[in-house]
Amino acid sequence: MQNNENMGNKRFNTRMGVILFLVLLLGVCCFGKILYLVIFQRSLYSGTSSKCLDKTQEDWKQNPLAQDSTCDCYVIANNVRPVRGEIYDDQNHVLVSNVTVFDLTLDGRIFGSKDTIYVHSAAKLNKLVETLSAEFYNHFKDKFPKNDLQYYRKKFTRALIEQSNALILQSNESNEQRWVTSEDTAFINHLPMFSEKPCKRCVNYTYHTVRINPYGDLAKRTLGLNIGDRQYGMEYYFNEQLAGIEGSRKYLYVNKARLPLNEYVEPVDGYDIHTTLNLEIQNIVHNELKAKLIEQNAEWGCAVVMETETGEIKAICNLRRANRDGSDYTESDEYVLHKMVEPGSTFKIASALAYLEQRHGDDNKAYHILCHDFKRTNKDNSRTYVYHKYDKSSYDDNNHKNIYAYPSEIIQRSSNVGIASMIFDAFGDNNYKNYLKKIDQLYITTSFSTQLGKIQAPNLKRNAKDFHTYYNTCYGAGFTMTPIQTLVYYNAIANNGKMLAPLFVKYITKAHETEPLETFQAEVLNEKICSPQTIAKAKSYLKAVVYGEHGTARPYRDTIITFAGKTGTRDIWDEELKAYNYSKNSVSFCGYFPADTPKYTCLVFMYNVSKKSSIAVDVFARIARNIMNTGNNGYGALQTVNHNQNTKTPRTYVVNTEQYKFLMKQLGIAYPDSQLPVPYVTSGLREDYSVMLKKPRFKNGDKMPDVTDMIAADAVSELTRAGYQVKIKGYGVVHRQDLNTATNTVTLYLE
Repeated sequence: MQNNENMGNKRFNTRMGVILFLVLLLGVCCFGKILYLVIFQRSLYSGTSSKCLDKTQEDWKQNPLAQDSTCDCYVIANNVRPVRGEIYDDQNHVLVSNVTVFDLTLDGRIFGSKDTIYVHSAAKLNKLVETLSAEFYNHFKDKFPKNDLQYYRKKFTRALIEQSNALILQSNESNEQRWVTSEDTAFINHLPMFSEKPCKRCVNYTYHTVRINPYGDLAKRTLGLNIGDRQYGMEYYFNEQLAGIEGSRKYLYVNKARLPLNEYVEPVDGYDIHTTLNLEIQNIVHNELKAKLIEQNAEWGCAVVMETETGEIKAICNLRRANRDGSDYTESDEYVLHKMVEPGSTFKIASALAYLEQRHGDDNKAYHILCHDFKRTNKDNSRTYVYHKYDKSSYDDNNHKNIYAYPSEIIQRSSNVGIASMIFDAFGDNNYKNYLKKIDQLYITTSFSTQLGKIQAPNLKRNAKDFHTYYNTCYGAGFTMTPIQTLVYYNAIANNGKMLAPLFVKYITKAHETEPLETFQAEVLNEKICSPQTIAKAKSYLKAVVYGEHGTARPYRDTIITFAGKTGTRDIWDEELKAYNYSKNSVSFCGYFPADTPKYTCLVFMYNVSKKSSIAVDVFARIARNIMNTGNNGYGALQTVNHNQNTKTPRTYVVNTEQYKFLMKQLGIAYPDSQLPVPYVTSGLREDYSVMLKKPRFKNGDKMPDVTDMIAADAVSELTRAGYQVKIKGYGVVHRQDLNTATNTVTLYLE
């Protein structure tokens, strides 16, 4: 018995000895291999060996290894894309952000290698193709209208029956309507076939980061794009700041194995752009212009609002007819900045400025306004030419030839004959060049640069010697200029002669920071375009257009929200006929408000309408009234607030801290500035009527932001920034928020 135990112990010890020897031998081998790799193969596995082709070098193709088909060691670098910066309005609402979209590929080779219920049954496989084709067609028919049922049958047949790799759907990065989003991938993943474990690996998603405009068409053309040959707007002109700097990670491929190298360059995320645009004003301008364009079935229209004193563009809108019936309009070409159009009668105030400067402010002479015979002699005075001009389609020579008016009434009536009579009298009937020289001195006809490109100078016929060119130029016909140039010199009148170039971007910051890295101010084009006396006269003329007895904008005058400006109507030139089409008009109104203390300058322009300029005045008046009644300026409804010392901080919903400060300042209410929480605050009164400030919940650690009681604009901004898709139902402030985890979509219910 004892011998058996000894024999067992001996065999056990022998086996353990063998195992120990083998382990030690393996350890020695491993250690030896490590020493070999460290000493002899270190350069190979660090990518610095002469036997390794470094494809990160610029001249790598000149290396003999590039021609060696047996080379199995090379170094490559994968670019690490930075996060592109976001674009904000002047109240820190996100105007352009980033979102992930997908391309969908179905790998039938993986599907065929799995023992599923479909692989060995042709009938079941064909039925699966039909089912998937119908599901995809019904779900994506609005996003991809060109993909019919047969398209999906063909794709799924290729993937599942032929067991190939098939690209089913591809997102169009430049078209928001053609994106495959996380909501779509959730739908796909929940389909019966793709939710089955053996088939999950069949579905491959390639993701792309694209730009999204949370507020749709609002200022979309000005915010811009920088994709392929579609380069315009802020995305293009500030691409260097938005794009950031790419990083890189090097990989070594050796013996068909991929090894990451230590060389890693961190990407630098793009900077955020803070624009001068104001989302609330932009929304007002967009909606008012669009409504009128639909009403008139115009071909296109544009509108722009500039802050008079600073030159900051608060809203800019470029809308073009999206369908033949004119039921919808979308942001299109950059009409405001680059469309050359005949200005029409809005240019008469430029002629009036030239007249007043030439006559040193004397406007006490009356001129013909309905019809007049303009006499012009040739250079040697040997012959006199008579040009009969009139402003009415039917008139009686005897009754109308002797009707006169002073310059103020001429501008009120918008008389072509009257303004031409003024200019011919001040500069001479054969002195077109001197008239243009004076216009040039007013900086009305010069080109200038903006943050969004150069603005072309008006294409005036400078060397013309005929009567008609001179006559037509006086009232804005026969030449073209951009709408922004009209706005700029009207703003100079409102700004007491100081001409400013439009400003679109105020400052640049690092991602989600508030401290500016770089700030911008509007360029001063001219400190004083003309004398103060001329500016005062011009202001009185523009106010009379709205409030004067004969003013063309008189039907839209407002005694509370006062404004001043000038109407403009032009026939449209037909290139095919080489003549004006008198049944089609371009109409405009440019002015500022309030009339006596200008805060904003605005231009409205509509192209190809049947009516006159009154429709442009209507849009302008609505814009002015709505803007002045917003919380941005404390005018309108805020005029009646009681400013006595006992006024306390009113109850507020969750608002941006900076907006809260502005509101309290406008209401004249003191508040404990040092106690203000950031970035949002809510306030009310305690029982003893003392001010109570609270910091809303908002941030919940790593969880979804709590946007309850926020206005929709702030809520959408914060949720988008946090990476969620957002849907809105109702009106008012956020009452409830629900998260769909499958689609990563937050639904906001407003009340």
